[in-house]
Amino acid sequence: MVGLLVAGSGCPVPRAHEALPPQPWKQPGTQAGQEISGPDGGKMVWVPAGTFTMGTNEGGEYFSDAVPAHQVRLTRGFWLGRCEVTWGQWQRYRQEAGVRSGPGSGGPTLGPDYPAWHISWAAAAAYCQHFGLSLPTEAQWEYAAAGPEGRKYPWGDEWDPQKCANRNNPGPRNLLWPVGSFPQGASWCGALDMAGNVTEWCQDWYDPKYYARSPTNDPPGSDSGKNGARVLRGASCYDVDPVNFRCVYRSSRLDLGPFRAPQDRYAYYGFRCACLP
Repeated sequence: MVGLLVAGSGCPVPRAHEALPPQPWKQPGTQAGQEISGPDGGKMVWVPAGTFTMGTNEGGEYFSDAVPAHQVRLTRGFWLGRCEVTWGQWQRYRQEAGVRSGPGSGGPTLGPDYPAWHISWAAAAAYCQHFGLSLPTEAQWEYAAAGPEGRKYPWGDEWDPQKCANRNNPGPRNLLWPVGSFPQGASWCGALDMAGNVTEWCQDWYDPKYYARSPTNDPPGSDSGKNGARVLRGASCYDVDPVNFRCVYRSSRLDLGPFRAPQDRYAYYGFRCACLP
């Protein structure tokens, strides 16, 4: 029996000397890439506070919603999922939280180490909330991918299809790969699969004009989104054009018609978690 019993209640009370289990995600890290185990069992890496150039001035067909380039300062470091949430993690969450099958609760699986996919924004947010985590803001996501030096791709400035899951580099059983299959594609802080595998939900509403008025410090994102859409980042294994894998590339997948609202899902939608200590 852990602790003492309160008379007549049958409820254990922790002894004064009994410490809670370690919760490293509630403490700041000491250096970029430091790893811990998060509350959902997944590995998290430390992303220290810093300043970077978010977006681009390239504009055009692909980057019309990512202009202008602007300085962003993240005043607090944060923990970020080293990899995307896996199917195994998702299944454990469903059992623990009593989530039933149905829209937004998960799609076909290839195995426990593959990314959870076919996940809606609302379901991803519920998963994070259950563990006291959150989806990363768009600024957090891009900073973790591109870093202070503003890499074009998480691993550097040259496109290399062998460093991520994409249509020209399909997985052993499908387009998807088990998470963490491309250590050579790691970002500056040690985050993996930030390009390819599944496109990842961010916390923010999708507003194609937001960068023009985004604050410098800790941008929270727009108050609302175009046609009810949330931001997606990172491309997926189904994509093939290198431009889609750029760290600055923003997506809402409005081109997919109904697959845009927080409760909607699509085959290659997944997510990773974040946490401010």
